[in-house]
Amino acid sequence: MRVERPTRTAVSLATVVVVGLLVVSAVGGALSMTLHDPTIGVAAGQSQPANGTEIDSCRTISSSGRYVLTEDVRNATVDTCLRITASDVTLDGRGNLVDGIGDFGTTGVRVEGGSNVTVRNVEATDWDDGVRFVGTRRAVAANTTTARNRVGLSLVSLLDSRAVNNVARSNAVAGVFLVGSSSNNTLRNTTASENALVGVQLVEATGTTVVGTEVRGNEFGVALLGANGNVVRDSVASGNHIAGLWLSAASDNRIRKNRVSNRFYGVYLADGAENNTVESNDAVNNSVGVRLRASDRNAVLRNRVTDSSDTGILLISSDDNRVVGNRGAENRRGIVVSKSSSGNVRSNNSVGEA
Repeated sequence: MRVERPTRTAVSLATVVVVGLLVVSAVGGALSMTLHDPTIGVAAGQSQPANGTEIDSCRTISSSGRYVLTEDVRNATVDTCLRITASDVTLDGRGNLVDGIGDFGTTGVRVEGGSNVTVRNVEATDWDDGVRFVGTRRAVAANTTTARNRVGLSLVSLLDSRAVNNVARSNAVAGVFLVGSSSNNTLRNTTASENALVGVQLVEATGTTVVGTEVRGNEFGVALLGANGNVVRDSVASGNHIAGLWLSAASDNRIRKNRVSNRFYGVYLADGAENNTVESNDAVNNSVGVRLRASDRNAVLRNRVTDSSDTGILLISSDDNRVVGNRGAENRRGIVVSKSSSGNVRSNNSVGEA
């Protein structure tokens, strides 16, 4: 019995929704006005307390230094609760909550430009964007938790930065977005679960490493849309409703040493994904372990594909790909290449059928 697959229209629509919402959010954030915005700065000649400046409510941080959130902020009605406009800032939330009321265009913690800014140990809930960096270089987002926002952790035009040990769950669109002209970043040890559309998404990002990530219970686990020259490795994508790892119009990426077990597709390349390498992954209990549609000149190498309810490796309308050295067992069908595909090389595969 064949498993019903999502249509191309549905997947393309999902892409449009994600990117469209991102653009609207960026514009909305630029146009929104602050309703209550005390500003903290350090006057010339003054020094900060040794343990940092303590804050307990929404405000703008406009001077370099260390700042500590001393208590929860709940049901804030401002457009941005904590806004950072200076470089060389560390904001330590000490595990406290920054909570809004879910209004469109609002942000829990927003970093605007600058460099060497760290946001850590904070939880952001009920905002349009939970934590958002825009145009920042050498930033760090660490040990944040974002939940019940539209987007949990939003990283826009981020450069040479790190996001480490972050949790994004139950957000209305996505857990983590890395978008715009973002390059040379690392997303490490991210947990993104039960987000309505995508766990971790890269849009037009380059030179990014996604490592040690766990994505589960989203529509798509990790999605690369028009994102080139990135690496996704040593991660787990399980129980996602459409695909664990999805590449659309994405090129020159390396997908390696991941474990994928999802409702439809383990690894899915589509819509002009080219020159990608899918290597040494473990695809278990998917409908299709590795699927290529309208994707050319990719390499599918040395993967283990087992217990696929439909097909181990499937190529549809995809040309000049290399499928080499893959192993597996207990797949309903092993390797299937459609008549609409041409120029593909298959060798040294043993993807056993049930």
